[in-house]
Amino acid sequence: MVDVSVSLPSRAEVAALEGPELDALAWQLEQVRRQVEASIAEVVGRCEATSHHLVDGHRSVKGWTMAVTNCSPGEASRRQQTSRAMRRLPTVADELHGGRVGVAQVHELARLNANPRCGDQLPDSEQVLLDAARELEYVDFRVVAQRWEQLADADGAHRSHEATHEHRNARLIALGDEFRWDTSHGVAQGAAMREVFHAFCQAEFRADWDAAVAEHGDGVRADLLPRTSAQRRADALTAIFEAAATAGVAGKPLDAVVNLIVDVDTFEQYVSEGLDHTAVDIDPATVRTRRCETTDGEPVDPRQAVVLAFLGRVRRIVVDEHGVIVDAGRKRRLFDGALRQALQATERRCTWLGCLLRASLAQIDHLQLYSDGGPTDAANASVLCQRHNVHKHVHRYTPTRRPDGTWALARIDGTLLQPPDAA
Repeated sequence: MVDVSVSLPSRAEVAALEGPELDALAWQLEQVRRQVEASIAEVVGRCEATSHHLVDGHRSVKGWTMAVTNCSPGEASRRQQTSRAMRRLPTVADELHGGRVGVAQVHELARLNANPRCGDQLPDSEQVLLDAARELEYVDFRVVAQRWEQLADADGAHRSHEATHEHRNARLIALGDEFRWDTSHGVAQGAAMREVFHAFCQAEFRADWDAAVAEHGDGVRADLLPRTSAQRRADALTAIFEAAATAGVAGKPLDAVVNLIVDVDTFEQYVSEGLDHTAVDIDPATVRTRRCETTDGEPVDPRQAVVLAFLGRVRRIVVDEHGVIVDAGRKRRLFDGALRQALQATERRCTWLGCLLRASLAQIDHLQLYSDGGPTDAANASVLCQRHNVHKHVHRYTPTRRPDGTWALARIDGTLLQPPDAA
């Protein structure tokens, strides 16, 4: 048997390393890894050339590789692709054996070689791509490889883009107590949407950062932000839909509204006992008559339902124990068009103390709830970001405009939200 033993540093030896020594060892080990991967690919290639995999009844070289090395199916496929590329591209094989080109780069070249529509052109470009593999970072090299593939397989690339466009899809899936998006788009569409999404995410981040600075001062850290990155992304997506609902189609606001069916006892109980009440008593005997759900039967937390009703984002349909409608609340009236633009231009940002989110990315809120008869006009409007709009309703803050045009925000106990030195 061939002796392939390699002297590797112990854990204790690694733990004692510092600074440049770590850099040097990492690079040395990477070179060893490249040489090992090259040898594995040679072994896999030898198995394929001699049909050795048939000895123990394996259906394929891939199956043999998985059995002998206990690797994943994907890794077995990559090793077989690499072995074939190395046989066809001897310079690539030499570079990998010498540790001068990365494993990931060779995998990318192997993928190109396996492309039946352009693989036969690869030997003519072997040196150019190898130079790029040695000189560029992997992410940049991959771009070069993809560009080569598009040029070498122009028809295939076009058909691939066409197929992606043809099979574009978007679904909103209800999974238990949550909704999830499942979307697929072409690169151009996706890139455009990504830019919009990124802009909204940045706005949510700035709002969180400003809030954290106001609370913690200049020593603010990411872990002190009120929301996680995931939560900000989710809220950014919601903000995009809010903006779309206001902008509408062809300048006309969308007449889109969520219908929630709530039984009268649940609605009145949660409204009367307060949104912060965590122990609303529900008689189990009434479970069959209790309802708080969408028209599709998806259950909604009653507290959420009340908040949404207050915000005017839903039409509440209140039913009695027999399912007979006893009240159909009005749907939301949006602040739109010239009125919305005027309000945003006047306020410029969210009116919540300490929030700097631009008004163009914020919501227009009714001072007197629309569900209580509040009009949709400038005198009954305030500009609030999504976070503070919800917070206002959940915790029952009362905003009022002072004679000088500034805003006062009163807590439920009547005290004002203001800097300590303004008290």
